[in-house]
Amino acid sequence: MPRVALLLVLALGAYTLVACGGGEDTESVEDLLDQAFSNEIHSADLKIDAEIDLKGLLKDPIEIEAEGPFRTNEGKLPSADIELRVGTGGGGQTITSGVLTTGDRVFLKFQDVYYEQPPAQVRRTNAAIAKRKGGKTLAELGLDPRSWLAEAKDEGDAEVAGVDTNHVSGTLDVESLMRNINRFVRRSASALGSNDEATPPLTGADIRELANAVKDPTFDVYVGKRDNLIRRVSGRIEFDIPEADQSELGGLRGGTIKFSVELRDVNGNQQIEAPASSRPLSTLTDSLGGALDALGGGATTQEPGPEEGAPGESDDTEAFRQYEQCLDKARPEDTEQLQRCSDLLDGP
Repeated sequence: MPRVALLLVLALGAYTLVACGGGEDTESVEDLLDQAFSNEIHSADLKIDAEIDLKGLLKDPIEIEAEGPFRTNEGKLPSADIELRVGTGGGGQTITSGVLTTGDRVFLKFQDVYYEQPPAQVRRTNAAIAKRKGGKTLAELGLDPRSWLAEAKDEGDAEVAGVDTNHVSGTLDVESLMRNINRFVRRSASALGSNDEATPPLTGADIRELANAVKDPTFDVYVGKRDNLIRRVSGRIEFDIPEADQSELGGLRGGTIKFSVELRDVNGNQQIEAPASSRPLSTLTDSLGGALDALGGGATTQEPGPEEGAPGESDDTEAFRQYEQCLDKARPEDTEQLQRCSDLLDGP
């Protein structure tokens, strides 16, 4: 069962899209969810909290926080300014990064410095998005978040970010979710002109395997009383790995994934602007090399630059080399040394 861990991450990532997709008895609760998921959310201030506990692999849980405004744009990439923080529950080092998009420009934020994606690549992406006409984006790409939620029940009233909401809880239909992901992967790759061979669809065996591994997947949805717009989605997914398969996953015995997605100032006037200064993304990818390939950085179009160590190499490249060397020597708990490492990246 080598792909179970990957499938679980896919489930979390796709489930998060519920919040952006946009009763007393069972029938009224189902109607409430139907209406909530049919209403579109064009903008909001987003806050995501997640905790991933992998038994047998990690001593402490991984804690993930993402926060910032977003706004959809007709026929092009959305605008967003999201800061991402990843750390551990044991008080270790926290890594901070982020992404900022204006719809026409895309920036990666690393150590408080912005690096811009090549404009030509952004234009190609927007041209592919513009070809999709009519309908809702998620539906066009094969996603139907409403179909993932089962056995819904009314939990009464709750206040979320100053808004009175209806609280609904239930279980997550894992098999329905994963079938949806199959369609999403295939259609999104086609829409962006990507090679879908790199992301093959899940087989029926994969889907059954994941459903058997996941235990008691639960969800909570909070819907605004006055406008029927989603304000928060949270969930908990537990999984157990059979003993015979644990060695294939590095000793992973099981774990828990908990997350919450909250939306504030829904459909407000969120403003996202490009940073006052930035550097080419190639500066970052050249310096960090293959470390960003796993995050998709290797797919970017990079401008040719001087070879590492060659005469005339950029100050940025040298600064990153010193930064990496400093991190190698620093202990994770030595916050003062880590800060001195970060200071090496400060540019003019």
